[in-house]
Amino acid sequence: MAEGVHFGHLKGMLTGLCRELFGEEQRVRFRPSYFPFTEPSAEVDTTCPKCKGAQAAIPCNMCGGSGWIELGGSGMVHPNVIREVGYDPQRYSGWAFGFGVERLGLARYGVDDIRRFVKSDTEFLEQLG
Repeated sequence: MAEGVHFGHLKGMLTGLCRELFGEEQRVRFRPSYFPFTEPSAEVDTTCPKCKGAQAAIPCNMCGGSGWIELGGSGMVHPNVIREVGYDPQRYSGWAFGFGVERLGLARYGVDDIRRFVKSDTEFLEQLG
């Protein structure tokens, strides 16, 4: 939380994070969404690491042919939350985000099915190092 923080800062940080994790060519998009403690709120998607966002004749089994993987949610901390913790929302703002570690692993390692992370498949888990 700080003075002058806005949604553009959040978008820039998350875009940079995705490009640092997945490569400079990574595209990132923000879709409007609803979360009770942020306003505005957005879902964060990044280019599918398997098909690289290409629309192929046979749909990619990782992204279902959409070309995108959803990483998580984000948004500006709601003014009521800022007020409840004793700060003036007219002066201070902040942002929040949350990504599932499985989704990051899915994208980072090119795993085609998120369920593989929660099954007791030791051979699969050993491949990840």
